[in-house]
Amino acid sequence: MNCDMGQIPTVGIMGQIMHLSMKKATQLFEKFNLKPGQAGILFMLDHAGELSQREMAKHLNVTPPSITAAIQKMEKEGYIRRRPDEKDQRIMRLSITEKGEACLKDIKDVAMKMDAGMFKGMSQEEKLLLRRLLLQMRDNLSEMPVT
Repeated sequence: MNCDMGQIPTVGIMGQIMHLSMKKATQLFEKFNLKPGQAGILFMLDHAGELSQREMAKHLNVTPPSITAAIQKMEKEGYIRRRPDEKDQRIMRLSITEKGEACLKDIKDVAMKMDAGMFKGMSQEEKLLLRRLLLQMRDNLSEMPVT
C-alpha cells in the first residue's frame, strides 16, 4: 500500500519527527548511561539551578511521579543529588553534581549534533523561522481547550 505524504496530517509528520529524533537521541546519550529525558533534567538544573521535584516536573511539563524513577537513577549514577528542603523536610531539592556538570558538556555536544542533523540544508533564516513556529505551536497546544 502506497502512502501519499501529502495526505498525512501535520500532527502525523510531527509524530514521525519526534519518534526519529528520540531514537537518535537515545542512541547518542547511551554512552553516558542516560536517556533523553534525563539529559533534559541536567539541562534544566544547569539553567535554573536547584529545584524541587515538583518545580522540575512543571518546567518539563510532566507530573512529579513521572520523573521519580529518572531522578532516582540519576542520583544513583551520581549526576544529581537530592536533599531535604531547609524549610519543609517533605520537599526534596535537586541539584547537579560535579559529575553531572562534567557530563553536561558532552550532552550539549550531542544536542548540537542533533540540531546540525535536523537543520541540514536549511538557511539561518529558515532555522529561526522553524524554531519560532515550533514555539508558537507549543504555546497554542498548551492553551488549546480539550473538548
